[in-house]
Amino acid sequence: MTKLNILPVPTFSRLGVNYAEYEVGKLKTETAAVPDNKEQQIIQFMDTDAEFAVTVGKNARLKLVQIFTGDCVSKLSSVLEDNSRLELIQLYTGGSNISEIITELNGYKAAFTADIGYDLGGGHSLDINLAANHHGRKSTSEISVNGVLRDNAKKIFKGTIDFRNGSSGAKGSEKEEVILMDETVVNKTVPVILCAEEDVEGSHGATIGRIDENHVYYMRSRGIPEEKIYEMITRSKLAHIIGNIGDKQTENRIYEILGWGDDIE
Repeated sequence: MTKLNILPVPTFSRLGVNYAEYEVGKLKTETAAVPDNKEQQIIQFMDTDAEFAVTVGKNARLKLVQIFTGDCVSKLSSVLEDNSRLELIQLYTGGSNISEIITELNGYKAAFTADIGYDLGGGHSLDINLAANHHGRKSTSEISVNGVLRDNAKKIFKGTIDFRNGSSGAKGSEKEEVILMDETVVNKTVPVILCAEEDVEGSHGATIGRIDENHVYYMRSRGIPEEKIYEMITRSKLAHIIGNIGDKQTENRIYEILGWGDDIE
């Protein structure tokens, strides 16, 4: 067994979040580089163990979309140069996944955004270890995670914002919203902020709980069946992420995977 998704600052071992263990074979390895002053979009459907390394050049932009459709181990590493931007969109639609996301914000005003969504059930599990390492001055990171857990699903999200020496003026934020659909699920959220520089701003927050019963009552009073209410709320957590992809063909394929058709209302 191999240790993966190692938390940068270990905590009590009994919490079970310091690392994940998995029997990993040979990872499929890919690389990509966005040249200076260019823009690019990459869309990947993930169902096998893979490692992807990207470099975003000066004044360049990359939108990277990863849709997870089956069991796999994924490692994503990225390096951002001066005034570059990486927009990461990830959607976990099923299976059990171990996902590592390491971003090195090396450049001045380098920017990283992550918009991550998941809908887990059927005993599936998800272990995400995300680290935004700020090296460059005035670099920024913004991490948003939204998900739904049901039917014996298990999820760990470890999000680290690390302000390294030299990253003065850097800003980082992290937030997660989790809906627990029943009492069979396990959720662990581990936000971490590390700081070796004085002039920086970091924030994190998490909202974890059940669907507000007042909202359910309100919609039931207007004739909406309860099972439809829960499905509508679940869809709302993912629909905005899907809408940000900006590629209709990909969106329709995701709706099909999720069993939504092309109607998410």
